[in-house]
Amino acid sequence: MNNFQIKAAKDFSLLDDFTCGISSMDNFIHSGLKECVENHYCSLFYVIENGTDNLVAIFSLCFDSLVLDEDDKNELFSGIANTSKPSITSEYKDRFISKTSYPALEIAYLAVSECYRNKKQGKKIIQSISNAAKAQKLGGCQFLTVEALKEKEYSAVGFYEKCDFTPCEFPNPNKDTLRMFRTLYPVNDLSYT
Repeated sequence: MNNFQIKAAKDFSLLDDFTCGISSMDNFIHSGLKECVENHYCSLFYVIENGTDNLVAIFSLCFDSLVLDEDDKNELFSGIANTSKPSITSEYKDRFISKTSYPALEIAYLAVSECYRNKKQGKKIIQSISNAAKAQKLGGCQFLTVEALKEKEYSAVGFYEKCDFTPCEFPNPNKDTLRMFRTLYPVNDLSYT
């Protein structure tokens, strides 16, 4: 059971005192996130502790497209990928495999408050995002994606791997993120209809 609620962000002043303790992320929160939201790059959400006004985390979402090459598809269906096989009908499998890109929802930004880090909230937030993505009716969506931060100071790659994301690119030493994806409707998901 979640001990938080998710609300669409309407008041940016809640970010004034928010810190996650990772300098590059905190700098972006205070200098670039509002501009991204106001220019329709992403939608921002607050994660609020139940019964309080405490800001547990923030995250933003945007629509995305996931490109998978033949190796990615082979890893996905053979079980080598960290993420689960997608739950698709046998009749649709050939069509699915023939596609080059797939509809996705990107976690454009996720930061847990410094006060709540290491309290196992992140995985619950990812599951809440997954549930919301499955419940939305605006467009088709088969995957969640993220550009996981991987800097010298901090790397989120391990966290996302624990949340069943798998890389869809080779790590690039000149890039401070790693693109990753997760199946939204896995074969073993009993809530899939």
